[in-house]
Amino acid sequence: MEAILFRPQGNLDLKRSHQLKQIVDKLIDKTRNLYWIIDMGLVNQINNLGLTTLVIIRKISEKRGCLLYLFNIQDDIQLVFQLTGLDQEFHFLEDESFLYSLKPKLLLC
Repeated sequence: MEAILFRPQGNLDLKRSHQLKQIVDKLIDKTRNLYWIIDMGLVNQINNLGLTTLVIIRKISEKRGCLLYLFNIQDDIQLVFQLTGLDQEFHFLEDESFLYSLKPKLLLC
């Protein structure tokens, strides 16, 4: 299976969430049975719009037969996922070697 690595940067707020969603929308018709990995390592903060966008992307990935993973989440953002219960809704990728064995196509957001 192929993999796409999304790497949003800065605050996952209205502007960045919209950019991420636009990139996903462009890929919808071109992808099936892929790994979608969102590297959150460069995300400083996330607000409710960012969380909503990630939930929407998760639902889109499921409909497309893609496996969505979140990767490299900072502690304060991980806490937001735990407080909202979203840590139970997402898959988190812990094994960096697995990620790079997929040789993902990188998309900066």
